Amino acid sequence: MKKITKAVILCSVRAYISLNKLAQKVKNAMTLNASTFPGTAAQVATLGTDQTTFAGYIANAKGNSTITNQRNEQAATVLADLQALLGPVNNVAKGNTAIIALSGFPNSADPTPQSIPAKIVIKRIVDGPTTLSAKIFIESLKLRNLTYTVRTTTVAGAGVNDPSWKVVLTTTSMKKLIIPNLTHLQEIYVDICAGNAHGTGLFSDPMPFSA
Repeated sequence: MKKITKAVILCSVRAYISLNKLAQKVKNAMTLNASTFPGTAAQVATLGTDQTTFAGYIANAKGNSTITNQRNEQAATVLADLQALLGPVNNVAKGNTAIIALSGFPNSADPTPQSIPAKIVIKRIVDGPTTLSAKIFIESLKLRNLTYTVRTTTVAGAGVNDPSWKVVLTTTSMKKLIIPNLTHLQEIYVDICAGNAHGTGLFSDPMPFSA
């Protein structure tokens, strides 16, 4: 079966300059070609607002830890805005590279075809194979050569850049997402992201667990 060409994102949440340029390009292209992508006006407007805020944080982040943290959080927001537009663009384009180009997104037929991983979705967390461990089940991203990073915190409602988050596991196998050495009856919150050669995707929504 012939592989369908799709709109993709080829920069990571930490590639601030590239991410900002892509967001601006997509905003401008999809505004100019709004009739090609019906029903996306509100999402494009949101992207435009978030991108403008993001650009301001980038310009003023140097030497200011508060604005740096705001920039990092806004990067995740902008990346999520872009990811939300991939579906509508691909539904219209149906593999047509010329239509994808009208959106401002690169396409998967470009020389660097593999995009950064999408946001992980945790399906469930259960008791692991050993005492006081947890096994995480996620929805497959259907991409090769991924590295998964698992973090935990005991702080309810902690933001994605909250310093309470601690990396507890790094693995290249989604079948080995097992957190060891947990504390009995202590509630933790778990999130996970995936990365590849193109960058690192967004962390999942946190899920609580108690061993």
